[in-house]
Amino acid sequence: MDFLGLGPLEILLVLILGFLFIGPDKLPGIAAKAGELYRKFRKATFDLTKSITEEVSAEAKSISKEVSAETKSLSKEISAETKSIAQEVTADIKPTEPEKIPQPADGDKTS
Repeated sequence: MDFLGLGPLEILLVLILGFLFIGPDKLPGIAAKAGELYRKFRKATFDLTKSITEEVSAEAKSISKEVSAETKSLSKEISAETKSIAQEVTADIKPTEPEKIPQPADGDKTS
């Protein structure tokens, strides 16, 4: 078991030293106060982490919406431009009749 980075023997040593220096009368009150302060610290860090996570998440959603809207706009522009170019190209390409190669006349034999 690991509590605040301390092993069981280290916790026992801290309790024995606390018992010797603080005394048996005040030790339970001080331990309770230390536990309360530790719980408050953990709650504060949890709340701070939660708050930061919510803010970052909200900002990320906002940026995602902006990017999505911009992407749609660019997609529409590209589609319209592609259609316009395709129409111009089809208008420029006119079906032509194949060139007629002049046939030599019957009397024009070249040999």
